[in-house]
Amino acid sequence: MNPLKWLALLPVIAFFSGGWLSAFAPDFVLGLPFLMLWNVSWLVLSSLIMLAIDRSEGDLDAADAAAAGEAR
Repeated sequence: MNPLKWLALLPVIAFFSGGWLSAFAPDFVLGLPFLMLWNVSWLVLSSLIMLAIDRSEGDLDAADAAAAGEAR
């Protein structure tokens, strides 16, 4: 398993830690309620993390097609 796949746990941890952090964070950050800013930020970061994981795996379909061609 690619070690970069462990990054996929970060959005899950961030989602569940947002409520706990809101007890300590200011009510508004950059004019938005803290939880809204937290969730929107992690929405964008989750996409970037998944992009990094996808890019690290390379083209899996091409590797499967090459392996199938060699097996024949």
